[in-house]
Amino acid sequence: MTQAFLLLGVMVALLAFGVPVAFSIGLSGMLFLLVTDLKPMVIVAQSSVNGVDSFTMLAIPMFTLAGYLMESSGMSKRLVSCMEKLLGGSVGGVGTVTIVCCAVFAALTGSGPATVTAIGCIMFPALLNAGYSRGDAGGMLAAAGALGPIIPPSICMIVYGSTMSVAVPDLFMAAVLPGIMLAGAMILTNSVMSRGRIKKLGHTPEKARYSSKEVLSSVIQALPTLFLPVIILGGIYSGIFTPTEVAVVAVFYTMLWGLIYREMKWKDIVSSLRRTVSTTGMVMFIMAMAAIFTFLLSTARIPTAITQAIIPYLHNRYIFMLLMIILLLIAGCVMEVLSLVVILAPIIVPIGLQLGIDPIHLGVTFCITLVVGLATPPFGMNLFTASAVCETPFVEIVKGVWPYLIAVVITIFLIAYIPQISLILPAII
Repeated sequence: MTQAFLLLGVMVALLAFGVPVAFSIGLSGMLFLLVTDLKPMVIVAQSSVNGVDSFTMLAIPMFTLAGYLMESSGMSKRLVSCMEKLLGGSVGGVGTVTIVCCAVFAALTGSGPATVTAIGCIMFPALLNAGYSRGDAGGMLAAAGALGPIIPPSICMIVYGSTMSVAVPDLFMAAVLPGIMLAGAMILTNSVMSRGRIKKLGHTPEKARYSSKEVLSSVIQALPTLFLPVIILGGIYSGIFTPTEVAVVAVFYTMLWGLIYREMKWKDIVSSLRRTVSTTGMVMFIMAMAAIFTFLLSTARIPTAITQAIIPYLHNRYIFMLLMIILLLIAGCVMEVLSLVVILAPIIVPIGLQLGIDPIHLGVTFCITLVVGLATPPFGMNLFTASAVCETPFVEIVKGVWPYLIAVVITIFLIAYIPQISLILPAII
């Protein structure tokens, strides 16, 4: 346990002093090697290269690029128009449209901030016109954008699968029903809040009416966007594509329709490539440093020591699940999701496996709980993104997001304690 305190203690201390996550992970590993003389320092270079030398990891830049391209291709705009005509007439219809669009867009990109940006730019004015306050609208966008890293394809799950040697397609399939449940919980919350807003106003806002021809036309225009999740998930589970290959297909598919719509310019492609390089570079650097950290954890048998020390006090898997969810919700408030995956998964997950929890169910619960951190104060990336997109103070966004966070946390506990929710689809397919 002394080695565990040394490795983890140095990393926590560096983070407390404001050292960037990747450097904190890498420096703590190097210092550990120097002090313990466990392995030669050359292992730093070898582990960092091996950490990113993975075919599966290539899916990250490809899905990221597909998400950025969709913002300028016209596909997201047509998706929103279609959902507005199909769902906009119900109570809280504009909010429902926003959440559904975020869920569908999430199934195309796997990125929370990208989802908030793409859907927020289009739906925020409509939400204000429907009577939502700026804070409520921004909070909804921040919460719904968290569906991005949950509903497949999920960059978080790709990183988890690579780190913990779990099949990524199985994680994708297991996350489908939980993702739908989370979207449903947000829609229900929006409906309840909208009824309260209507009572406060004293009258029902006038609903937009669309002819059957307008509805049919919007559905036809949105078909290319709606068909992309079928290509992604169908291609993976039919065995035609690997997650990496289907990510490349998604990029070319998005570019093709951008050219057909004649809304994507050369400067948009260049801008998307630059943003992808920036985002991917950050992720890959963290992964390279985390590989050193993971190797040292394994070599020093730190997870085994922690497991043996903790299991006698856990008694059963239900207590473990409760403690894991609480820990991940707190950690997700203060750190970036992918960093937490590579830091905490090698420590926490072996304990759950030792208690007999299914690795797929455990992985999905782990990732979903962490992803909520994207919309959780004080450092949730979606909150900052929504604040910028909606031009609304951060504090107002935080006030608006709480009802949705409460609904999401309740849903997470259902997913954690009813394993069949995440395991039924992998068992069928």
